[in-house]
Amino acid sequence: MIRARIVTWPAPPGGDADGIYGVRVTGLSAESAQEMARAAHALGLWVRWHEGDQILQGPASRLAGLSGGVSGPAGEAAAEAAATALARFRQPPRFLEVRGRTLDLQRPLIVGILNATPDSFYDRGRYYGLPAAVARADEMVAEGADMIEVGGETARPGPAVDPEEELRRVAPLIEVLADRLPVPVSVDTHKAEVARRAVHAGAVMINDISGLADIRMAEVAAETGAALIVMHIQGRPKVRQEDPQYRAVVDEVCAFLEDRTAQVQAVGVPRSRLVVDPGFSFGKAVDHDLEVLRRLGEFRSLGYPIYLATSRKN
Repeated sequence: MIRARIVTWPAPPGGDADGIYGVRVTGLSAESAQEMARAAHALGLWVRWHEGDQILQGPASRLAGLSGGVSGPAGEAAAEAAATALARFRQPPRFLEVRGRTLDLQRPLIVGILNATPDSFYDRGRYYGLPAAVARADEMVAEGADMIEVGGETARPGPAVDPEEELRRVAPLIEVLADRLPVPVSVDTHKAEVARRAVHAGAVMINDISGLADIRMAEVAAETGAALIVMHIQGRPKVRQEDPQYRAVVDEVCAFLEDRTAQVQAVGVPRSRLVVDPGFSFGKAVDHDLEVLRRLGEFRSLGYPIYLATSRKN
């Protein structure tokens, strides 16, 4: 499959059309890559190679000229992919639609994590129970949280929580918070039935840490109007990955997110309601996390808001 991603950019990344960008194109045959190189040279672009992939560099205005300048179906597809990646990178989403509300993304938003579990990694059940959880939500909003995310199952390895028990933990709390707080509420779950009932209780966004393992999660988002976070994971939630392996972690995570978000859109969830999460520490070793963090800007090419969830346990 032909893919394109911005790998180098000027500061600031959305600057004028004369800023120098680098577009990495993958999936081309040797013949198509040579045709692409000829078209790039004709536009005054630089062409270099990295691990067998082509990187085209030059001003954004000239890179945009590749469309229509390359012959053959593969070349045309590559030029279109490069132009799309460049446009999405230079003009990232400014708003996120969440069940009839619009979140302004002109600045980074802070999400307060509320663990409605007795065995959380972080708080060890300190906010388990409705009064303590509500008080903590109020406190996080006062501290500047733009959204509160409620989760009823710890991500630590171990037995799964029964869906009814998870709902008992999150649904009443979400209902109270949705009526009480001046900020929206989201739910962290990888179970479609929990997500549906949480949205009916008042959640406006679903954080699915399974990487869309169950397509019914996308159907819930499509039917309810909730926004959906699609996270990358190697393996399954609550199953420890002892020795995760990648050939090229950023390439593989980007490809995964590109494919899964395409599946979600095919079900009926528009781009305007989608968020991507590279999934720090979910099937990744420390060196993988650091590489993803170092190159986080490349994920802008996907054209979605990026959810960044790191913590002291990482």
